[in-house]
Amino acid sequence: MTLFEEFYRSFEALDQERCIQLSYDALSNESISIEDLYEDVLRKSLSFLTDNESDPTHKIWKEHIQSAIVRTIIEMAYPFVLKQRKLNLNKKAAIVCPDGEQHELGARMVSDYLRLLGYETYFVGRDTPRLEFLDMIKTLDLDVVAISVTNYYNLSKALQTVVDVKEHFPEVTLVAGGRGLDVNSEVLVKHDVMITHDLNDLKRYLGENA
Repeated sequence: MTLFEEFYRSFEALDQERCIQLSYDALSNESISIEDLYEDVLRKSLSFLTDNESDPTHKIWKEHIQSAIVRTIIEMAYPFVLKQRKLNLNKKAAIVCPDGEQHELGARMVSDYLRLLGYETYFVGRDTPRLEFLDMIKTLDLDVVAISVTNYYNLSKALQTVVDVKEHFPEVTLVAGGRGLDVNSEVLVKHDVMITHDLNDLKRYLGENA
């Protein structure tokens, strides 16, 4: 049985202790990297979660428990992120969800990806008011802002945020990702926003602009 198969069986059974132990053991014995744990185990497990719109039998309470399991594993994995980081670019990045966006697990993973790439990262997280972005960029003197959009209905707010940032801080690199961009990401691309799907996209884009 693969790590994913064993993990997902425990994940569906809501066995938090087993999920954490499997992840910790794999990182400790170096049989998996942070990237592979996040992409091939955690994100893959989360991809099977439904929502009220696609599944009328969707259980919100179960989704919340499973999300909490993943969040706990990500926090547990942070020392391994630091161990696996190879670079220090002396650059700063913030990872933010636009106003109204409540889902932040994907953004939290991106925070660790950027740290692996050598950035000093600030995880701001969910539901950040549009005008707060400008104060954040100025105060933290950011080089990169990563915007996470999970819910398609928050795309318009993300676009408004991008327009504001480009007007006041045109030198800041903007990247964006999340399932909310699957349908109409070109509205952000028009404003010179790089759309990312995984760590490889971040490596390609930020590696060229580091």
